[in-house]
Amino acid sequence: MVASWPRHVLAPGVATLLAVFLGMAIHSGLGAQEPNSPVFAIIDVQRVMRESTAVKSLSRDIEERKGRYQGELRKKEESLRKADRELLRQRSILSAEAYAQKRGELERKVATHQRAARKRKRGLDQLFAHGMSKVQNELTKIAKEIAEERGLDLILSKATVVIVKPEFEITKEAVNRLNARLPEVPLAQELN
Repeated sequence: MVASWPRHVLAPGVATLLAVFLGMAIHSGLGAQEPNSPVFAIIDVQRVMRESTAVKSLSRDIEERKGRYQGELRKKEESLRKADRELLRQRSILSAEAYAQKRGELERKVATHQRAARKRKRGLDQLFAHGMSKVQNELTKIAKEIAEERGLDLILSKATVVIVKPEFEITKEAVNRLNARLPEVPLAQELN
C-alpha cells in the first residue's frame, strides 16, 4: 500500500523545497559567474630526472671525462712525487741554495698542478650544471605544453604533495616527451 499525501500538505512542501533550492542558487551565485576551480596536475621531477635518457647520458659523459682526467692527474702526481724523492736523495750533495731553488721550483709545479686539477673539476661541474639546465628548460617547456593541451591552471611538484590520485600524474608523459625530444645533451669536446 502506497501512502498518499493530501494535496494541501504536498503543495506547501514542494513550494518550500523549490524556495530553498532557488535561494541556494541565488546565494551561491548561479546567476553570476563564479571562478572555476583550478585544474591541476602533479609531476615527479626527481623521477623525470632519474628516467631521463639525457640525464643518464650526461652523467655517463661526465663520469668518463672525470675518469680520464683523474688518470692524467695521477700520472702527473706520481711524476711530482718521483721528482720530490729525487730531490730528497740529492739534498746531501746539493748546496743549501741549490736545494732551496730546486725545492721552490718543485713547489711551484705542485701548486700549478693543484690549480689545474681544481680548474678541471670546476669545468666538469660547470659542464654538468649547463647540461642539467638544458634538461630542466626542456622539461619546463614540456610541462607548459601539457598544461595548455589539458587546460591545466597549475602543475605541482610531487615533492610537495602527500597523496595524489594516479589520474592527476603527468610524470610518465613528461618522461616520454623529454626522452623523445632530448635523448642526450651534447657537451663541449674538451675543457681547457
